[in-house]
Amino acid sequence: MTSIPVDVLILGSGFGGSLLALILARAGKSVALLDRSQHPRFAIGESSTPLADRTLAQMADRYGLPELRSLCHWGSWKRACPQLLCGRKRGFTYFDQTDGEDLTRDNFSKRRLLVSASVDDEHSDTHWLRSDVDQFLFQLAASAGVICFQQSQYSVSQHQKPWLVSGQGVLFSDEVASELLVGQTVAMTSFSVEAEFVIDATGSSSALLKYLNVPDQTHLLKTNSRSVFAHFSGAIKCEELLQEHSIATGAFPYRCDDAAVHQVLSDGWMWQLRYDDDSLSAGFMIDQRRGAGADTREFASPTQEWNSRIARSVFLSRQFRDAKIVRPASGLQSTKRIQRLAGCGAGVHWAALTNTVGFIDPLHSTGIAHTLFSVSRLADILLTAKSVHERTNQLQEYSDLLIEEIRCVDELVEGCYEAIPSFPLWCLWGMIYFAAATSMEQSVESGFRRTSFLRANDAEFRAMLREARQRLQEARRVTEPERSEAERRFANWLKTAIGPWNQVGLFDETCDNLYSKTAAPADSW
Repeated sequence: MTSIPVDVLILGSGFGGSLLALILARAGKSVALLDRSQHPRFAIGESSTPLADRTLAQMADRYGLPELRSLCHWGSWKRACPQLLCGRKRGFTYFDQTDGEDLTRDNFSKRRLLVSASVDDEHSDTHWLRSDVDQFLFQLAASAGVICFQQSQYSVSQHQKPWLVSGQGVLFSDEVASELLVGQTVAMTSFSVEAEFVIDATGSSSALLKYLNVPDQTHLLKTNSRSVFAHFSGAIKCEELLQEHSIATGAFPYRCDDAAVHQVLSDGWMWQLRYDDDSLSAGFMIDQRRGAGADTREFASPTQEWNSRIARSVFLSRQFRDAKIVRPASGLQSTKRIQRLAGCGAGVHWAALTNTVGFIDPLHSTGIAHTLFSVSRLADILLTAKSVHERTNQLQEYSDLLIEEIRCVDELVEGCYEAIPSFPLWCLWGMIYFAAATSMEQSVESGFRRTSFLRANDAEFRAMLREARQRLQEARRVTEPERSEAERRFANWLKTAIGPWNQVGLFDETCDNLYSKTAAPADSW
């Protein structure tokens, strides 16, 4: 058995765990990284934002990681890392599919919203093919001296150091990586890792949190959604479908498919993220609070549910008529409720990354950015705290803030679900997220060490958010023919309410729901 004493042990080698291992190793810490699976592997959580790009750039500069600088924008990514598949994300696109009818020239102007996130292709955000990016960061960590085990089976126990993790796995090396890629069997190595500090980066598996019996607080979350998803080839671009109906797209601030595309449905929404090889990540998010149709028991298989939901929309039926699944090899994936929240995110000798402590929903593309915030904060604590007492206090602050941020994301997301099937109310509620995100993006001072994620600890913002939710519920209760007037009243109130954080002209009626001034400054990082 291999005995391995290290400063830090990280469980889970997704992009967050691998990136944190890389940072700590480059800073001189001894690090071990264990994963129950192996790279490359399919994963979602693929869409970056300006806030994610800025945080990654800050991390590259702060921790001496020049390899990561190129991943901050689509242009530099394509030049420096063409082997890593990505896609352009110029903004957020929304189409109204709530009634299932097709988009036409007559109804289109009221059934779309486009919000720019970047000023041009060079500075565009990206969709990450996670199997490529996660493996890239894992290999960087290994090359920096991190001891990496894949296909690991292990058990965690308290120890005087204070942690002992024992098991067996495949010790990663370039030679082993080549053997795994061609499907060869590689030898398992028994190990015993002794670590002063352990980090849980296992996501929904929550390996360390379960060992510690950290209480589950998912019941406090308001969002209640599940998903059916895969990656497809042959899915037609939205712009082509619009042009088939002679719908003009020349006024769009960017090509509508170069975005996180949201098809807003009567009981949820669908994401569409297009990669540079023209494959499409697509998935339905279903609001489980809406009764009939929300339960997986209505369908015999994920394929049956997917086909049923596609058939409900004329537009989606046209878009996916020739589509075929290309990832993952196992086909369509189906989940139960995806929301979760732990009662604690750190202790004296341990901590967990964002996606392990909690998760809400793909809506608003918060996952990558929030994970980067989490990685950066933990790296700062582990590398700069001058004593165990100081580190413990900082970890408590880290845990409290992280949980509050997850709950803030929950409020921002749940309001959109509450708004449907009213597309106007969905778009209005989304303005609150854009006010929070763009006010951080526009500030040169913003970043993971400057403020909370999406204004979570801004008391005025949170108070506004709570009042907005009450007013949204009132607007939702109104039926025809008074609904349009209720939506107008809500819009007028919200325009004033988000004023302190609206630095980019949200609610500018001259934009006609085609926002270009919302793009993050190109030269800010």
